[in-house]
Amino acid sequence: MPTTATFTRQDGLFIDANLHQFIEEQLCTTATLKTTEVYQALATLVDEFGCTCRKNKHQANDTLEVSTLLNAYQQQNHPHCHVDAQTTEAVLDEYCCQVPAIIVVALMDTLSGTHCDEPSAHALYHRAAQLTNRPCMHNLQLANASAA
Repeated sequence: MPTTATFTRQDGLFIDANLHQFIEEQLCTTATLKTTEVYQALATLVDEFGCTCRKNKHQANDTLEVSTLLNAYQQQNHPHCHVDAQTTEAVLDEYCCQVPAIIVVALMDTLSGTHCDEPSAHALYHRAAQLTNRPCMHNLQLANASAA
């Protein structure tokens, strides 16, 4: 289990220091949101979707590492993750348990404008969009909008 020594506590969550720096310096600047608003949204997503994503997890040791997550966004390349698979060591909940990676990815996609086509993630992406007052980045939303 990761130690909380390299983490910062934000809205009841422990955020990896490198991810925290990336959120502050890149995502918040681009999305014109305050850091506190991002962490409130993340905490809400963990509360609302964490249990369901963990319950359905089918790969016990599948972890999205912080470096992989950050490298993907720095290279503008969407990290591949499934709703019911990975957790990430980038964010720990109030019990110091890794949160489902898809929650962190959904928020980062929403803030960075990165599209996702994970079939089971529409509700999560829709909620991330609501919480941040941004467009939904899930491709189902795009297909429905173009059909209208």
